[in-house]
Amino acid sequence: MRFSKTNNIELALILFHIFLGVAVFFVPLLSKLYNLIVFSLFLYFIVASKNKVVAVLIATSYMATSDVFFRMTNGLFFYELHKYSLILFVLIGVVLDGVKLKGYVYLIYVSLLLLTIVFTSYDFTEEVRKMIAFNLAGPVSLGLVAFYFYKKKVSVKQLHNVLFYGLLPIISMVIYMFLYTPSIKEVVTGTASNFATSGGFGPNQVATILGVGIFILFARLLLNTGRGLQQIIELILLSVMLFRGLVTFSRGGILTAFGAILVLLAITYFRGKQQFKIKLFKLLILSVILGLGIWFYAVNRTSGLLDNRYANENAFGEKKEDISTGRKDLFLIEVQAFFENPVLGIGVGRNKGYRYERTGHMAASHNEISRLLAEHGSLGIMAFFILVSVPLLFRLENKKNIYFYSFFLFWLLTINHSAMRIAFPSFIYGLCLLDIVYVPRQQKKQISA
Repeated sequence: MRFSKTNNIELALILFHIFLGVAVFFVPLLSKLYNLIVFSLFLYFIVASKNKVVAVLIATSYMATSDVFFRMTNGLFFYELHKYSLILFVLIGVVLDGVKLKGYVYLIYVSLLLLTIVFTSYDFTEEVRKMIAFNLAGPVSLGLVAFYFYKKKVSVKQLHNVLFYGLLPIISMVIYMFLYTPSIKEVVTGTASNFATSGGFGPNQVATILGVGIFILFARLLLNTGRGLQQIIELILLSVMLFRGLVTFSRGGILTAFGAILVLLAITYFRGKQQFKIKLFKLLILSVILGLGIWFYAVNRTSGLLDNRYANENAFGEKKEDISTGRKDLFLIEVQAFFENPVLGIGVGRNKGYRYERTGHMAASHNEISRLLAEHGSLGIMAFFILVSVPLLFRLENKKNIYFYSFFLFWLLTINHSAMRIAFPSFIYGLCLLDIVYVPRQQKKQISA
């Protein structure tokens, strides 16, 4: 069995991250140490690299998907570290990259968000500062990532490499989760999202990142980016991530991944030649068989409760009235806040307080769209219009990115069920804006020669 140099490196990185998940579980202090090392290495990598765009893409990819793993294992020096890392990496790219920047519309988007603070009256205590930073770190990081990556040229091979680096920390996370909860049957007693099966962290965020891993691994399988032993390991990892994603009992991330996969399958089918379509059908049959097997195994390990969860039933098999598990009420309260303050909104970070006054409950927003409406008013509408319209208009003139609709769907659905709580939506949105270049096979041979 022959391996290329690239395959050897990728296999070594996969095995290292499997080991990392084990090591962090048994020596928790390693999480903080490794996070510091990774952050420092990526800073050096960006500064030293000749291709700043690819270097920043790889760095932001890894940091965006490792966010949840490091939160889960107490590896962060402060909670929003990875969102600020994304901001720092792209700003270094802006300063050092000689390529002309084109995404100035996203600076308008960031300005609209910051303008709300200017027109809102605050008693600037430390608590208020943290509240504003918590609510704006994600949206601002998205704006700056988009500003830098807009229309940047990247080859499809480089994009696959970027996605591979995003996969690596998810491998460590799922290994850690297995060690954290080796027996699913013992900890599943109801149909609510389960912290114990999610590595002790938020099931919503964990399922989101596992969904990302499922999508990347499926795309690699579909487009044959792995070889031999590595492909077998990736297939096993895909099965493992799907199983652990299902038993978090958090549906948003898993259903989003399936939606993104279906979109990718449709696009590659209509673009592919006959030989590829035959391969696609074979993979589809294998995926259905494998998926059903994992589903029935997961249902068995959860004593049938997983079936109830996806059927929107409680542990007794009774139908729940609200399929959104309370998110609809949160959304409606934020819409009400917008109608009461339609021009400038109620102010950044004031959502929790407003909700407490109306309902007596403190709860953070799960939906970035309704949060923008409530906290930013008409400025939020303009900001969201920029986010939706710019990539779609760019797509009309550039249809080369086969991942575009999958990436866009990932971003849109994730901010609808998990807001901007993690760094991932900022990164995946940035990928929608890349100008993907396909190098002809003959030119590849000339380059390699």
